[in-house]
Amino acid sequence: MTKYIIPSFQRPHIAKEQTLAFLKRHKIDDKDIHLFLRSDDPYLNDYMDRATDMNIHISDVKGIGNTHNHITEHFDEDDFLVEIDDDLQELVDNERKPVKDFKGIVETMRYKMSMEGTSYGGTYQVANPKFMSGNKEYTTDLRYMLGCLRFRFNRKDIRLETNYAEDMENCIKHYIRDGKIMKNNWIAPKTKNYQSGGCKNDGRDNETEKSDKVFLSTRFPQYCRLFQRKSGIWDLRIREYKV
Repeated sequence: MTKYIIPSFQRPHIAKEQTLAFLKRHKIDDKDIHLFLRSDDPYLNDYMDRATDMNIHISDVKGIGNTHNHITEHFDEDDFLVEIDDDLQELVDNERKPVKDFKGIVETMRYKMSMEGTSYGGTYQVANPKFMSGNKEYTTDLRYMLGCLRFRFNRKDIRLETNYAEDMENCIKHYIRDGKIMKNNWIAPKTKNYQSGGCKNDGRDNETEKSDKVFLSTRFPQYCRLFQRKSGIWDLRIREYKV
């Protein structure tokens, strides 16, 4: 059975109005939704107002990378997990039209990943028709995928060591493990990156991001390199590499 995973922190109104509303529109059953919350979240009771038949998991785990590891340990090996940020507004196609069959996309990703023998998948980063349409619909080489929406067969041998570069770390480690990761280049999440609150922003600043990305560029120099954007934000680029 597919499980829909939402980690959230201090944003019950956003989780309810965006991701949970999105899942409701697509008729995802509450019993298949797993909400991972922090025990010290001051808004914990506000989440419970929407709980109904959802699965609520409360822990003292901090940081999105650590939360990812906690989720990995919680579920069984080979469980198919659809991990979604709490601020997903919509999923759009390469013409910027809202996706009508989210369940169909999930099941297609599950089938194709299984056939390709890859454990990890994701979507295009930004809904830009020009660049999305210029790609093949599905690719399996090493490409960067944001953590806003990702698909994975649970692999307990994948442990993350960063909190604020976990998107790239997931891509690299799953690619090394399986020799491929799957990206759907014709769909993209509509969300607001770096908005206040949330697991990703808990303790996050440019220096903590930099230290995580320095770590990855040092640990996996054949796959990525560090660079600084004009905005001052440190980031990673995928290197041209030989298998």
